[in-house]
Amino acid sequence: QGVDVVVLEVGIGGRLDATNIIPQPAVTGITNLGFDHMEMLGDTLPKIAREKAGIMKARRPAFTVQQPEDCMGVLREVAGAVG
Repeated sequence: QGVDVVVLEVGIGGRLDATNIIPQPAVTGITNLGFDHMEMLGDTLPKIAREKAGIMKARRPAFTVQQPEDCMGVLREVAGAVG
């Protein structure tokens, strides 16, 4: 049967996540940032934010919860670059 909507949870999230194989998701989202997978994502929250922002796609909406301001700045920067 056909599927209308899929909510797909990521593994590590972001740029390195296997879900990036989906080229045009309806929407992407970034939940609370935390110090997980630091060996792959970075050792500061802004570095982790930059990696997590790798899930953003051009001309696709992205959302997040409130993040620390330095992380929000990173997410805004990446969103602007992605378009």
